[in-house]
Amino acid sequence: AIRKCGVKRVVSVSWIGRGWNKGAGLATANIKADDVLAGTGVALRALMMPSFMDNLLRQAPMIKEKGMFSLPVRADLKAPLVATSDIAAVAAKFLVDATWAGQADVPVLGPEDIFPNEMADILSDALGKPVRFEQTPIEAYKNRMVSRGMSQAFAQGLADMMTAKNEGMDNTASRAVAAHTPTTFRQWSDAVLKPAVAG
Repeated sequence: AIRKCGVKRVVSVSWIGRGWNKGAGLATANIKADDVLAGTGVALRALMMPSFMDNLLRQAPMIKEKGMFSLPVRADLKAPLVATSDIAAVAAKFLVDATWAGQADVPVLGPEDIFPNEMADILSDALGKPVRFEQTPIEAYKNRMVSRGMSQAFAQGLADMMTAKNEGMDNTASRAVAAHTPTTFRQWSDAVLKPAVAG
């Protein structure tokens, strides 16, 4: 259908995890969708993502009121984290460039790997008040998504993806071939989260 429509190039937003030897829920499904796109023969750049910094915006009220944020990831897991503004910049670069061809995965990793407790320290400094990290058990995370109206199947897909992340899936992408993504967690905290918490 893509070829019949005359589309020559596709940029997809996907997830790290190609070659991961276990199921990874939504990440696995997204990669399979990329494979369907690739099967059409279209030129493809699949942007392979870790977790987004901007997901923390949903917790701005809790950070403001309770001085904490929670994630379903291990406290001792150092992993990449990317700002959505950097994702948009990478996607736009490919979308306006008519010279590339073929198919490739492009990791979009942010400039640093970071521990959740390091995130808490950075937020504490940026906001001028103590902020701590609390690990949410995967099952509690899944149940919370369902309680907010998410289907059991979708919540399980998220839970399976977060389990894979906890097992190191996001650390399998190579920075040697990653796109340039300059925004550090501190820069993002100052520019994006701090105003959201203050608002």
